[in-house]
Amino acid sequence: MTSGRLLAVALVLLAWGCSARRLADSVPPPADKTDEVDALNREIALAAGHPKGVTDYHVGPDDLLEVTLFDIEGKDGEPRMVQARVSQSGIITLPLVGQVTVGGRTAIEAEQAVRDAYRRFIREPQITVFVKEYRSYRVSVVGYVEKPGVIEITGQRTLLEILAMAGGLNSKAGKTLQVSRLDGDRQETLVIDLDKLSHDGDMRLNLRMLPGDVVNVPKAGVIYVQGSVHKPGAYRLRDSMTVTQAIAAAGGPDEKLANKGGTTLFRRTAGDKREEIPIDIGAIAAGREEDVRLSENDIVVVPMSLPRYAIDKFIGGIGMGLSMPIF
Repeated sequence: MTSGRLLAVALVLLAWGCSARRLADSVPPPADKTDEVDALNREIALAAGHPKGVTDYHVGPDDLLEVTLFDIEGKDGEPRMVQARVSQSGIITLPLVGQVTVGGRTAIEAEQAVRDAYRRFIREPQITVFVKEYRSYRVSVVGYVEKPGVIEITGQRTLLEILAMAGGLNSKAGKTLQVSRLDGDRQETLVIDLDKLSHDGDMRLNLRMLPGDVVNVPKAGVIYVQGSVHKPGAYRLRDSMTVTQAIAAAGGPDEKLANKGGTTLFRRTAGDKREEIPIDIGAIAAGREEDVRLSENDIVVVPMSLPRYAIDKFIGGIGMGLSMPIF
């Protein structure tokens, strides 16, 4: 190798010389928009449009019901039709039978309750119950959605529908959210995993919205992957995300240049001190070591193998057919 080429190698090594610490001190800001958020929003919109597993609408206060009594004639000789507004206690008042409790029941269940009430006067009453007007109520959506605010809705709405009405998640949203609601005199907070709901299709998490509910979408945590990976940068912290998952999200290590055994995890600790945790990716892949779970603002640095770099950039460029060992 000529002295000029040796000097170039030395300068490169000095410039890189650099260390994992310098990379950890110069992480970029999170990206404004991620494909991951876009994909999650598409799943939310699709699931909101096809609400599998959602129960029928439950009658509530201020709903207007239309009850048709086929066994009782009206003035025009047609079956008698009665409109009844549901009270705050879930009761409607009907001819002959008086008060019937329908609140909290589906239209079919309300119909059965009315039919049972009329059995005192009619052997096999023929009755239908139809929800003519749905009550309106408000649900608040706050946090990292495109259109936060108070949403005025009518009828039964689900969590996914409310998120879709709020414009979906924005680029900084996390993958869990909280729904706060009153349970009697007690404030209740329910934590929902959006991945399980929209991606895995667990419709048990697709809550039926209640008046006064507050949906809070918090900001996602961020982790950073730097060094010899294909797509270094900032990534949203997913639930239970590990070091190898983060490296995979960054496109994986550069097989030609990465020193996978020298990977380091940098983590802020109490007092703003920084802990350096050595990571052996090969040992994790072989099952000899546990994959480390990441925390918010962790930095994973996959360093460059300097001998690999020198051989790839300089020795390999000589084109003289030399056979050199790769470290």
